[in-house]
Amino acid sequence: GAARPRPPGGGGEQLRLLRRDEPVRRLLRPLLQPPYSFHFEKPLPPTAAPPPPADARRYQQLLPAPQPGTYVVQMPKDKVFRVPPPENARLFQHYTRRARRRARCSCARVCSWLLLALVLLAAALAASAAVVYLVFKPRQPDYTLLSLAVSGLGGILGNASSTAAPAPVAFSPEFDATVRADNPNGKIGVHYEGGGSHVAVSYGGVRLADGAWPAFYQGPRNVTVLVATAKGLGIRFSERLLGDIAAAGRLRSVPFDVDVKVPVRLQVGGVRTWAVPVRVRCAVVVDRLAADAKVVSKSCRVKARFLFWKD
Repeated sequence: GAARPRPPGGGGEQLRLLRRDEPVRRLLRPLLQPPYSFHFEKPLPPTAAPPPPADARRYQQLLPAPQPGTYVVQMPKDKVFRVPPPENARLFQHYTRRARRRARCSCARVCSWLLLALVLLAAALAASAAVVYLVFKPRQPDYTLLSLAVSGLGGILGNASSTAAPAPVAFSPEFDATVRADNPNGKIGVHYEGGGSHVAVSYGGVRLADGAWPAFYQGPRNVTVLVATAKGLGIRFSERLLGDIAAAGRLRSVPFDVDVKVPVRLQVGGVRTWAVPVRVRCAVVVDRLAADAKVVSKSCRVKARFLFWKD
């Protein structure tokens, strides 16, 4: 038969390009459905393609004309967005872990700074206390009960010695405790506050009288003798306790307990400290129940909560 005319401009090379691209077109032909288009930059060989279906031709007429040298690939919408790419999940997990690490690091950083501030504050307080101790050398004041005058209990001996049953009598005892306060500190003064102070005298655990500690200032290296008064009103004794006091009076050995609680402020140079309660408990034995009673024995114990307070 007659020979097929060759296309101008190298027909053999174009035929090879057509054969090479034929598998690609065969695979993409079933996907040529509306509505999305993707453009891939690649030279398009001048070959004749089979005519598209009627629906595709009508849709292509509505689309803008593609630039020369490009492929037009149309894919269904459900095939494009149905499954997200796996790298999205990896990126989400990566950013989530990084945000959690940042939150943990921020919390740990705040706790570290707070702990460091507390340690520095404790170190500063310890250094200040050490300086105060080395410079002022604070020592605890000393208290001694010199005498205890008793009044209002003289009728106990006569009431207990009667043969008849003792009638219930109310007593109003009064005690005057003479106390010697010694401040051995050379650079520290002591402020005794009367408000909030309390003095109590008891016998065998029974409260007999109550009073207050006098307010005054005691300078450095000072010795002060003061009198603290405690009074009771309408005290009624049981028959057993009345007999015990009368027997102790006949033996000239009557024991009493004196408890003192007084707020104290220290004067360190020009600085006055906060109020700290000082407690004094004295066990004293007198020879008789009278105003001129003499102390037979005594022992006092002091409790103070000052820092670095030395006995």
